[in-house]
Amino acid sequence: MAYQALYRKWRPKTFDDVVGQGAITDTLKNAITRNKISHAFLFAGPRGTGKTSCAKIFAKALNCTNLQDGEPCNECENCLAADKGSMNDIIEIDAASNNGVDEIRDIRDKVKYAPTQGKYKVYIIDEVHMLSMGAFNALLKTLEEPPEHVVFILATTELQKVPATIISRTQRYNFKRISEQDLVARMQYILKQEQIDFEPKALDVIAQIADGGMRDSLSILDQILSYDQDTVKYDDALKITGYADQTKIESLLLNLLQHQTQSALDLVKELIQNGSSSQNILDEIIQLTVRVMLAVKGKQEEHFLIENYLEQVKGFDQAEFSQIVERANEALNDLRFTNQQQIPLYVFIVKVTQEQDQIVTKNTAANPNQTPSKDDSGIIKLQEQVASLQKQVLALQKSAPSAINNNFSGRITDDYQSKKAPVKQEIAKSSSSPETPKIAKRINKNTKAAQENNRRQVYHVLENATKQDIAAIKDIWPDLLTMLEVSQRAVLEVLEPVAASSSQVVLKCKYELWFERANKDNDLVEQLESKIARLTKHNYDIVLVADGAWAQVRKDFVASHKEELLAKKLKKIEASEQKESEAKDSQPTAQQQQEVVDKAKDLFGDLAQVKD
Repeated sequence: MAYQALYRKWRPKTFDDVVGQGAITDTLKNAITRNKISHAFLFAGPRGTGKTSCAKIFAKALNCTNLQDGEPCNECENCLAADKGSMNDIIEIDAASNNGVDEIRDIRDKVKYAPTQGKYKVYIIDEVHMLSMGAFNALLKTLEEPPEHVVFILATTELQKVPATIISRTQRYNFKRISEQDLVARMQYILKQEQIDFEPKALDVIAQIADGGMRDSLSILDQILSYDQDTVKYDDALKITGYADQTKIESLLLNLLQHQTQSALDLVKELIQNGSSSQNILDEIIQLTVRVMLAVKGKQEEHFLIENYLEQVKGFDQAEFSQIVERANEALNDLRFTNQQQIPLYVFIVKVTQEQDQIVTKNTAANPNQTPSKDDSGIIKLQEQVASLQKQVLALQKSAPSAINNNFSGRITDDYQSKKAPVKQEIAKSSSSPETPKIAKRINKNTKAAQENNRRQVYHVLENATKQDIAAIKDIWPDLLTMLEVSQRAVLEVLEPVAASSSQVVLKCKYELWFERANKDNDLVEQLESKIARLTKHNYDIVLVADGAWAQVRKDFVASHKEELLAKKLKKIEASEQKESEAKDSQPTAQQQQEVVDKAKDLFGDLAQVKD
């Protein structure tokens, strides 16, 4: 017999087998026992929480000939046929691939026929949110008033996409995420039935990765068993899932709180080398920090792998924990904009340790007579560490640009890093270097020159701008989105065409940081120009302008070119009037027309016929 995946082999066959949805299964059993069966049900909730399983069990119970307290017997002919999927009265439909009006009309035409084998004809429509609006409308009337022998069960993972008119015609059951304890208990039961040894810590890792989904946890467990069929080991679970060793995560948080930058960086590099991703490490740091906060401030019982871990973290300020969570979330957000996934994580480590130093320094300044605690041993060496920390940040910044791909969206994090250390260095040098004022003046001159050059380019476009050209650019702008790579599509979210001439187009950039970066990214500009040329069949040069500067530039242009604009407008009016007069002059007068008619009659006599 072919191998069957665990989540299929151990799919619940009774309501009591369903894990973590006790309120829902009890309600469904009572409805069957009391014979209060609604005509339509809507099961909504995250993936892998038992929606489809409950729908199949409920359909089987409705047609069971030997019910046992609302549970199907799984022994009668109807139950066996339902388990095999061969019962004609239970129809399962995948709305993702059957989402058109014709499929729903086919259902509407067939519901009037009585069931052939059981008591009810049950339609299970999975992922119902994928139906088109036309299909939903075709289903409305049938869903509201189906025949007595028909029951609809709709299942969806995205309730917000289901129209309110459908929801109001059904009984809605909200499935919740299954707790980690329930997931572990179910996996333990299955492994014991399969006679497979396991390490409890490995099941804890799987339960955390599954995020409340039973199907996900069993799929991961199946994958680990494929790696080693004899036992489920903790180390194997870490390798397969990419989950970081919890002991090392606890050590990493302790290093962050104690401002030990190098130790934290070494731990992170080791975790990444062992297969953990930057996202997993940041997620686990956030999760552990919140657990520590709840244990310290909320007096909630938490279990940690390092001995006396709670005692070691109790002495730290609450602001430090909040700062770590905030910075970790920022790093997770930065991961979306870079292909070099380690860079945001390294920057997070350096930033957090520096900011923790600043927090403690402020507290020490506020209480100068306070003696540093043992947990603040790293603060005593603050002055010695500043130089080494700055060198590490500079080393990361120098290595980042060479590793990052040459696309605009992938280099945002690098740009963000490069703005930190140089500013600090300029401040540090300002007190000792006599050349600092000259450098500052040179920078100001270069900045002003760049701004003035950009303003002249925008003026040139505005002088020759036409409504037809800007309309052509705006028409192809949505199509341009589909031509860009996924990592570059965010560019169009911040760029907007605001003016265009026959050879140039002005794009307004919403954010100052992106504007500065785009001006330096020639590859991005060239790509946009080539794609615009392909869509419009015309070459346009791109001129970028910052959102904050656009309104002022346009205002200044109108003020300085007011007379020219009025002259152009008058010229257009005169040109249109001249065309009208020429058209009138070119038309023959009534006398000229009559002379032509008379001449024709003289030549052709009665054969000439005059028609308007």
